[in-house]
Amino acid sequence: MDVLLLKNIKKLGEIGSKVSVKSGYARNFLLPTNQAVLPTKANLAKVEEQKQELLKIEEEMRSKALLEQEKFNNYELSFEVNIQEEDKLFGSVTLQNVVDKLKEDGFDLPKKQVNLPSGPIKIFKDDYIATISLHTDVSVTVPIKLIKIAKSPEEISESIEVELDSDTSS
Repeated sequence: MDVLLLKNIKKLGEIGSKVSVKSGYARNFLLPTNQAVLPTKANLAKVEEQKQELLKIEEEMRSKALLEQEKFNNYELSFEVNIQEEDKLFGSVTLQNVVDKLKEDGFDLPKKQVNLPSGPIKIFKDDYIATISLHTDVSVTVPIKLIKIAKSPEEISESIEVELDSDTSS
């Protein structure tokens, strides 16, 4: 199915270009979200008239994204985690945890803009990152730092025993 793009879409095309996509993608996503229109003569003429305005809006969105990108300079996500044997985490650090931490730190981003390329974090190491897409052309890579809370399973079991003892003495 051929459509006429109203926005720059990564790996698809730029404003005003006529592209061929699967009909389901066009019907269920591009057309309802006003990112594309059907390439009729009227729409072709309308898009040509509005192309400069659409490009201007797209450039404004890109410049806002670049300003937002500067806020992420020297920013690092940090999570306190419990460790069990062999550097495995109790539980995991998920995408939702990252989004919540970003909101806590003043970055109000929708979940769909944040990505954990390595998936949920389940092993303690220092080379995790989160990628944040601010615009189709602008993205940020944020390092994730894990901080150990407990050093060994013995310490964790001791703390559990202390909690149990205090519950039974009440």
